[in-house]
Amino acid sequence: MKFKPSFSNIITYVVLISLTLVFLAPFVWTVFTSVKPDSEIYSQTIRLFPTKLTLTHYERVINKMQDFPKFFFNTVSITFWTLLLIVLLATTSGYTFGVIPFKGHKLFLAFILLVLTLPYALYLIPVYLMLDSINVINTHLALILPYAALNLPMSILIMRGSFKRIPKELEEASIIDGCSIFQTWWHVMLPVVKPSVAVVIVLAFINVWGEFMYGRTLTNSPDAQTLAIGITFLRDEAASWQFGPLSTAITLSIIPPFIIFVAMQKYFVKGIIEGALKG
Repeated sequence: MKFKPSFSNIITYVVLISLTLVFLAPFVWTVFTSVKPDSEIYSQTIRLFPTKLTLTHYERVINKMQDFPKFFFNTVSITFWTLLLIVLLATTSGYTFGVIPFKGHKLFLAFILLVLTLPYALYLIPVYLMLDSINVINTHLALILPYAALNLPMSILIMRGSFKRIPKELEEASIIDGCSIFQTWWHVMLPVVKPSVAVVIVLAFINVWGEFMYGRTLTNSPDAQTLAIGITFLRDEAASWQFGPLSTAITLSIIPPFIIFVAMQKYFVKGIIEGALKG
């Protein structure tokens, strides 16, 4: 049986492909710029593809920029511990809201929804004052705690929806078998909601990895600053952008989120369908 696409389907595909190319264009341009020599980058003739490939900018960024490895390590460390904290709190809180009824849970959910409606910039000054009062400004902890708090509301709602759709009989069977609440959550319920956990990880990873506003405000030393901050220091003596090293640094910073998304793509799509849009 031959498939004959309708006119509406053709229009849909054309629009989707066009939008894909529009969103990919900046990324492709940045990657090609990172392997162009300076003579082509600053040439009056605009070319997408370089006529001569060079890794000079990569060598300069990795070997000659003293703080770049430190920025990269800080970003990896902060992102890792933030994700660990988010996954732990989101899965336990989502399990509580979705499976274990308690008095006042609707009020807590309303508060979570209220937090989601407010812009993140609104919390910046109170967060700074609180962190300054406990002397953690300009440390990794100064970013881990706010990042986890800012990403928790959405993560909790995603996990709540995922846990809520699990048949009640599964939980009851585990309790009959002698499992405690913790054992039921860890051994029975958590493996079922792995796709939603992947959604939480991917969304939080993207938000934390490239976050700038909180990172710039709460840190002022290379010992605690992230890649998003370090990239802004790629200027020459005239305070103008060095497009070669800048494109290289951006390309290198995009690689980890790309790897994470590709590795979890199967679970991410399934989790979006099953957990994020239900409950």
